[in-house]
Amino acid sequence: MVATTSATNLRSAVNLNKECDTAKPYARVINRCDYDVHLWSVYKGDGCPEDGMVTLKTGEIYNENYTPPKDDVGVSIKISKTKECKGVDITQLEYYLETSKPNFQYNFLDVSYVDCLGGDCPARKDGYYLKAGSQDGINIASSSNTFCPILACHDEASCDQVSYVLPDDVQTKTCHLDQSVDFYMCGGEAPSGDYGSSPSEPESSAEPSTSSSKLAEYSAAKPTSSSASYEDSYTADIEVAAAAVTPAPEKQDPKPYHKLTKTVYVTAVEYVNAKRHAHAHDHARRHQPFHA
Repeated sequence: MVATTSATNLRSAVNLNKECDTAKPYARVINRCDYDVHLWSVYKGDGCPEDGMVTLKTGEIYNENYTPPKDDVGVSIKISKTKECKGVDITQLEYYLETSKPNFQYNFLDVSYVDCLGGDCPARKDGYYLKAGSQDGINIASSSNTFCPILACHDEASCDQVSYVLPDDVQTKTCHLDQSVDFYMCGGEAPSGDYGSSPSEPESSAEPSTSSSKLAEYSAAKPTSSSASYEDSYTADIEVAAAAVTPAPEKQDPKPYHKLTKTVYVTAVEYVNAKRHAHAHDHARRHQPFHA
């Protein structure tokens, strides 16, 4: 069970959303479900502050700029249909910024149902669409879809194939540190059209949220090329990639890093294997840096 506590000295999704600069790399959650969802952004062990909760109605969005690990622990954006962060009906969008290795600095990311023991958590039975990176240049998804992936699932069976269900699953993906992640809950299709206004404030807060706006406004903002810009429409090859359910990877992609030098590739493979067995999960431990 995950405790819900006061936001004192803890991360607040309310503040992170208000302060997000979309010209910098970010994680974004878009609610396409026909129900409200409630989310918290936490580090492992901190609990979920009830006055740091953001509510997303249908069509609303949440974004936060990436923040580095704390005590070797990554960030988990916990999402629930209820206002209680109970640890039995939580979907998690997780990221871990690896910056300690000079030749191998990447964002490790995943979608997790490990805290969905009851089975009724957002974007599991009703699908999701996740896009990591701009999908151009060196940020194109690898053939195995483990690097800067586009993940599309439509029901519980297909979503379980591309997400963590058990802590020793191998579903961690990677992308460059300067590339953003968009997580569209409910429906496995690529996004089209505009979405709603700012997310709701928690009941304890009287000040309205102003930093999140319609997706169309993000397009108009035109972030610099060094950050991941939102695209109103997707090219045909991306749509084709999203149309099929992404298979769960069974082994390490032999060439997951497009257009990187051989030296970097060798370093990457060795370090990915090391992280898989030691740093992030060590199978059972591989998910440990995220879950609170």
